[in-house]
Amino acid sequence: MTLSAKKIALVVLVVLPLVLLAADEYPALRFRGDGKFSGGPVFGYWIRLRPIPFHHSGEYVFHFRGMPNQEMSLQLYADGKTGDNRAELSNLNTQLEALLVEQNGRVVCRADGIVPKEHEPCDDCKIPTDKEVEARFQKEWVLMSGPNEAAYWHENCLRMPLKPSDSYTLTLRVRQDDPKTPKINLIPTLEGGQLDLP
Repeated sequence: MTLSAKKIALVVLVVLPLVLLAADEYPALRFRGDGKFSGGPVFGYWIRLRPIPFHHSGEYVFHFRGMPNQEMSLQLYADGKTGDNRAELSNLNTQLEALLVEQNGRVVCRADGIVPKEHEPCDDCKIPTDKEVEARFQKEWVLMSGPNEAAYWHENCLRMPLKPSDSYTLTLRVRQDDPKTPKINLIPTLEGGQLDLP
């Protein structure tokens, strides 16, 4: 049984909008660039970029477009490290800089600072004010860690509203490397769209 040209045209007319709708709902179909896209609309999206060496000074540039229509946050995962490695990953003089710009040159995020200093707990320490904590977050990367991972994040590159129609360039710089900096890679990752559970 062969389909007539009219039936084929009708099928294409019905199926094409569904494919376009799916492409908009699932950004993995439209994402292009220097990264590996994973995830979906229910559990969130992750775009993992190529690893960069943490222990060498250098500049690393990534290009991408077709992002999810979500707020995304930049995290720099310490490859192979977990919460057990906090002492090794903090108290360094290595500086990290991130700059994300969109196609027209508008700065989406700019983060520059040293990796975090771990502070010893004490009984008579003055509790910092909210402004002091916020000022510190503007100057430092924060180390988050758990049983399976460790990553740096910066206040200036959290919850960035990205558009599917725009192209972006992310530039990462490692500067003033400290001899104590571990010889590992950082894996830049953009993530967002996770459901907020009650």
